[in-house]
Amino acid sequence: MGNEVELKLELAADAVDELDRADLFGPDKHHALLHATYYDTADQKLRAHGVSLRIRNENGHLVQTVKASNGAVAGLLDRGEQEFAVPGWQPEVDERTPDILALAVAPDALIAQFDLVVRRDSFSIGHCDAAIEVALDRGTVKALTRSAPFGEVELELKSGEPAALFDLARTIDAIAPVRIGVLTKADRGYRLLGKLRRAEKAGRISLHPAMSPRTACTQVLADCLRQYRLNEAIVLQRRVPEAIHQARVALRRMRSAFGVFGGLLAGDAADELNIAVRNLARRYGKVRDLDILIGGTSCEELRAGFIRQRDRAEMELAVTLAALGTRRLTLDIAERIAIGPWSNAAAGELPLPDFAAQALERQFRRVRKHGRHFATLDDPARHKFRKEAKKLRYTTDFFVSLYESGPAAKRCDKFLDALEDLQGYLGEMNDLAVEQMMLGPAAPDRSAETARLRDKAGKARHALLECEPFWA
Repeated sequence: MGNEVELKLELAADAVDELDRADLFGPDKHHALLHATYYDTADQKLRAHGVSLRIRNENGHLVQTVKASNGAVAGLLDRGEQEFAVPGWQPEVDERTPDILALAVAPDALIAQFDLVVRRDSFSIGHCDAAIEVALDRGTVKALTRSAPFGEVELELKSGEPAALFDLARTIDAIAPVRIGVLTKADRGYRLLGKLRRAEKAGRISLHPAMSPRTACTQVLADCLRQYRLNEAIVLQRRVPEAIHQARVALRRMRSAFGVFGGLLAGDAADELNIAVRNLARRYGKVRDLDILIGGTSCEELRAGFIRQRDRAEMELAVTLAALGTRRLTLDIAERIAIGPWSNAAAGELPLPDFAAQALERQFRRVRKHGRHFATLDDPARHKFRKEAKKLRYTTDFFVSLYESGPAAKRCDKFLDALEDLQGYLGEMNDLAVEQMMLGPAAPDRSAETARLRDKAGKARHALLECEPFWA
């Protein structure tokens, strides 16, 4: 039993072969063909609690492995692991599997869910004063009648500092393009059991009052980066407007997180990363805005023109996503939030509920300030107000798990309902403003609709400001 610290990288199967041919890891190579079956209860109780169980045939020997997530930072996994030999393909549950015993799952409740077949080349190397085990995987996951190939590089730290894993990842990327991996092999199988995903929304961030603000920062940014990478992967494979939208949302959430937690990160790197994330979000935003216009335009001539513009914007986005700087950006973010360095800011020593309350109050005041005289705001000022409302929503989502019980819960629900109403009306007004900007004189007269939405948004703003702060 122990913990493994592992950095996972994704790449195309042919890129795995290219990396193998580069002889980066030396001649001492171990080949293995791995067959694994993953087990869970019928209602996937293990998955719901962040636990995976597999039995794998390793060179004729059956080995059962249980892994429990201790947290992940978009590629860097820190997992508790229990591994031992078993005589057959039926999982064993006893004192050697405390994570499963804690869930009160009996052995006969565990049924096969999916299978993986992996061709693995593994190496043991030294890099930056660290001992690292490298695994080049070419695999296929099979569930029901479906299957999906994948290519991965796993870098497992045996001794030394985690920074060595990221340095090696950059060395690998110079030979074969890689991207931070956010899916475990178990994740791949479970996803294959479900419907084909068109986009990935933000996950639920579980914080608790005993956490430090630095730990909360890691959890929040990890979720933002995970959401981004999952949607980026969809965008790289096929054209899905929902994935473009959610990738942009993930980047906006990340920027809000830098605003909330940026003072905890030492040096100027947080600001530099924030600027790079902003620029990438703008690339997605250009495509997203044109998608909205295409969907709302009935004039075929205008629609055809917008489609041509959208196609050009998509080509520009594709070039950006293929660029070295974009691949390195997610790697840089993952490294920064995984290993710091952290600042000595006093806010980092606050109890998390106090830190959250200060962040929420600060953003609430910004919403109040920028929404003054709402009925007379012009489009740029109203857009600024809308962005501040979005930041308030993201900040609330980051910390909402701290307020889901006790007297704050009802106040939190009421606050979120009011904020959602306001965001909805502001979003519709923004769509009309974008239409006016893009169409110019050819834009239809939306003055009556704009007036109606302005009135509703003004009332929603008033309702929000009347809410009792749930963080107080």
